[in-house]
Amino acid sequence: MIVRRARAVCACALAAGCQAPDAPSFGQVSGNALGTTWTVRWAPVDAPDAGEVEAVTDRVLAEVDAAMSTWRDDSELMRVRQGPGPVVVSEDTAAVVAAALDVAAATGGAFDPTVQPLMALWGLHGTPRTTWPTDDELDAARAQIGWSRVVVGRGPGGPTVDADGTTLDLSAIAKGHAVDRVFVALAAAGAADLLVEVGGEVRSAGRSPRGGAWSVGIDRPVVGRVPGQDLVGVANLTNLAVATSGNYRSRVEIEGRTVHHTMDPRTGMPAVSPARSATVIAPDARAADAWATVLMVLGEGGLPLVAARPGLEAWLLVEGDDGSLSVRATDGATRHIQALAVEVTAAGE
Repeated sequence: MIVRRARAVCACALAAGCQAPDAPSFGQVSGNALGTTWTVRWAPVDAPDAGEVEAVTDRVLAEVDAAMSTWRDDSELMRVRQGPGPVVVSEDTAAVVAAALDVAAATGGAFDPTVQPLMALWGLHGTPRTTWPTDDELDAARAQIGWSRVVVGRGPGGPTVDADGTTLDLSAIAKGHAVDRVFVALAAAGAADLLVEVGGEVRSAGRSPRGGAWSVGIDRPVVGRVPGQDLVGVANLTNLAVATSGNYRSRVEIEGRTVHHTMDPRTGMPAVSPARSATVIAPDARAADAWATVLMVLGEGGLPLVAARPGLEAWLLVEGDDGSLSVRATDGATRHIQALAVEVTAAGE
């Protein structure tokens, strides 16, 4: 499971473009939260105004951080980790944990919100490794994980989460959820044409300043390129969300071998899929976030699972033996994503 990932982060650069003559005036504000950056573009610019947009975004992201941060000792998630037994949490946290467990069940554990011990074992979180993990170390780490051990319930004090001693981590779904929370709050405040981006996760409504769909760039998965420098595709969004995950930026070297930030929770080993990046279009950013992670573990084999989920489409960049890139996509993905100089093949062909 990817915890840090390469993202389609050039949404605002593409969306800025030339403004259509009849387009309303758009505002834009940006900031920092959840260990990353955020940007909002919206219209009409005066309802809500910039001060309200910034205040609403800061408030919502602070609430998500207080609930799901792995860096704050006082977050709800950290209290759940400490247990023991069921811990009362907010409705928000319970819903995100339940959503993560749903994806885990649908993928046979290819998505697992308890994978943190494996990330630490391989030096992807915390102290870097200099030697390849032993079988005993691997067995010990695998014994600490297991999404099926986590239970969402309800007690007299409200919703509860019991992590059963696991290191529950919502990093692969929480940013998408944060985007959705900000999006809903700003739409309720009057933003009719809207794009919300947090750490590369994007959700849109209405039309862009150009008068049509919002455009989000998909980076070519090449080591050393900065986001937006070399695009391999463009996602055109109307009332949709998008997330892109990749394994080409965050990596470590262990005994001369490259280990990517893509862990297969089922084996405890780095994922062996030839996928280099995965883009998922969905009605909401939470789903796009989680399923982009899934595809980085399952590769092309995960496309039928995505296609079976209502409203989801996927666009997977696969590296061939000769280093060339090609696209494997669900049938409906090409309605939303324009390829730039890569071959696109529908799933199953």
